[in-house]
Formats: sequence, structure tokens, C-alpha cells
Amino acid sequence: MKNKIAFVAVGQAGGNIGRLFEEKGYTVIYINTSQEDLDTLTAAKYKYHIPDGEGCNKDRHKAKQLVVDDFDRIAAEIDSKITQKMIFVIFAAGGGTGSGAGPMLIDLLTDEDKTVGAITIIPAKTESVKSHINAYECFSELVEIDATAACFILDNDRGEKMKLNPAFVDAFCSFLEIPEKCKSEEGNIDKAEIEETLKAHGMAVVLRKKADNSAKVIDALKDNIFAPIESDQAVKYITAALPAKIAMTDIQKAAGVPIDTFQTVSKDDAAICLSGLSYPTTRLETVYKRVDDSRETIIKNLSATKETSLKKGVNFLDEISGGRKSSKQPEPPKRPKARRDIMSKYLN
Repeated sequence: MKNKIAFVAVGQAGGNIGRLFEEKGYTVIYINTSQEDLDTLTAAKYKYHIPDGEGCNKDRHKAKQLVVDDFDRIAAEIDSKITQKMIFVIFAAGGGTGSGAGPMLIDLLTDEDKTVGAITIIPAKTESVKSHINAYECFSELVEIDATAACFILDNDRGEKMKLNPAFVDAFCSFLEIPEKCKSEEGNIDKAEIEETLKAHGMAVVLRKKADNSAKVIDALKDNIFAPIESDQAVKYITAALPAKIAMTDIQKAAGVPIDTFQTVSKDDAAICLSGLSYPTTRLETVYKRVDDSRETIIKNLSATKETSLKKGVNFLDEISGGRKSSKQPEPPKRPKARRDIMSKYLN
């Protein structure tokens, strides 16, 4: 699968996960507005610093504008380094560079006739209000991109963030290795079925679990490193290498009946991917609530004597300061109409 899937790691958090994939032999290109962040990736093969970028200090608007101004070179850099047809863009939803640039890059790369999925991170409830504002705005853009492939959503509320990354990468790589490592006369999973699973639009969950019975796998589906799966969730694909004592029918009772299943026998751990799930509405509502609960206090502290009229949007920090954006948005460079329209959508 290393010849079929590659990764674009955006921002510092994206770089942390991308580094783990590169260590396992996958092609990764690291894109950042901060040269200092890129300098920490000492063993990285492909790094690209966006010109004029000095970091985005959690400013999504700044990240978007920098990508728009430099997209031709970013696209050329990706094309020259990545020959694989499927790309996953890795970024933190609550940051600056990744949060601002991630959804737009996915949209633009999809428009370049690539299959593009996402690996992103929701901030923990204890993280700053600004992180939650960014995350909510980021997902508001991400869910509107109809052509995305699978979206893996790590949840910082589900464990220590630097431990979540290797757990995810190990599980994802174990899933990708099923065609090579799990072969059985009872049936096999081929590379095309792995790709089909990962092409499914919507949230996806991937697990690697040492288990000798169905109950342990079902428990892992309920308690893992990802944003929680919605109750009564529809699922498009269940693809799994399962030890002989674990039945796919038991997994379906817990996860739902998919359009299709791809299954083989594992002699070791269970490796399983659910794809085509809905985005985690309930978890995203907690992100919004964290922002909304803090709104009045922060407005009072930052603007005690200033009369403020809030718009309907979530990012009230921009409204307090009068907004970082001018009333007239900067015009993107002249490009083919479809690309220009995509860029304008993210700058408005």
C-alpha cells in the first residue's frame, strides 16, 4: 500500500503524526508556515515552508491567505514528491496553520482529480476557547466537502495526545498491511478492497486490538482514540482481519449493518476499519458548547466598555477586535475558475 497511499502533513500536529508514517516507510510531505516547526523534523525527506510564513499563532485566516497566495507552488511540490493516487491530509482542527489550510487543501487537491481523505484532531475540553473556535470553524468547512474520502478524527479527550498518535498510526498501518500479512483459504482482503473502504465519504475508525472474543472488539469500538461514534449510526463498510473465534455478525450487531463487508482471518490481533460513518455531531456540539459557555465572560473581559453586536458565527473573538479581515477580501491570484471559486469560498 506504500505505492498507493501518501500523506500531506500540515502544521506542527500534522507533522508529529506524519513523522510516524514516514518512519514506517510511507511518503510524507510536510507543509508549514513555521520554519521552526519544520526544523524539528530532522529526519524528514520532504519539507516545504510556505513563503512569508512565520507561523500562524492559531490564526486560521492567515493560514488560508498564505496557502492561496502560494498554492501553485504547493501543488507543484506535492505533484513532484507524491505519485500515489490517494492522499491523506493530516492536521489539527484546533490549531492555526493546519486548521486553516487543511480543509482548503483537501478541497483543492480533490479538484486536481486526486482521492483525498483527512486525519484530524479535535481538542480536549480542557484546551483553550480559541482552539475550540478553530475546531468548530474547521469542521464547518470540512463537512461541506462532498468529495472527501475517509476522515479519521482523533479526540484529545480520549487520552494523552502524544500517545494517541502512535496508537493511531500503528492501527492504520496494521489495517493497510492486511493483504500482505493475513492470508486464508476462507477468504482474503485485497488491496482494492482496502482502497474501497478508505474512499468512503464520512468519518472512519480503525482499530488494532489483541482479542480472543467478540466482546473485546465491541468494547474497543465503543472506547477508543477517536471521536465517539453516533448512536444508531449507519456504516458503509466493515473491513476486518479477525481471529477465528470472533464473528463478523457480532461486530455488525454493535456497529450496524453495512453495505458490504470485507473479511479475512488473522492469526494475531484483530485489525478492523469502519468507514462511511456520519460525522460526530454529538462531539462537535460539545465543542460548540465550550465556545458558547465562554462567550459572555470573554466578551466582558475583552470589551468591558465597548458595545458589541455579535453575528451568528462562532468566532466572536474576531468580532470583538473588529475582525482581522478587512471588509473587502483580498482577491486570489488569477487561476482557472473552479480553483478560484474554491479559494474564494474559504476566504469569505
